Amino acid sequence: MRFDVEGRWSNGDALKLAYMVKAAVARMRQDHVLIDLRRVATPPGAEGKFLICDRLRRALTHHTKVVLLAATDLVDNDAVPQGLPMCPDIALFDAERDALDWLAVEEQEKIPRG
Repeated sequence: MRFDVEGRWSNGDALKLAYMVKAAVARMRQDHVLIDLRRVATPPGAEGKFLICDRLRRALTHHTKVVLLAATDLVDNDAVPQGLPMCPDIALFDAERDALDWLAVEEQEKIPRG
């Protein structure tokens, strides 16, 4: 499952996104999620980071595997250590290929049209 997010983030957006992901995961019965935050911008004068890792950790089950595509300085990835019991696995990448490899998802084979 993939989420492409864009625009300026503000307080509360991480929690809203986490619960949107939770609802979609439950509805689609998926356990691998890619969230692309590369087009999310920090508002002028904002302090702190986009707290998506913490919010996802609280919202999702430990069976879920989440990869974030984002700039390291935007996301609170240092707040969620790997391998926490009863928490989803969350990883941060800046390259989509690396993210897909971590999720162990193969790109669909493209069929040439002739």
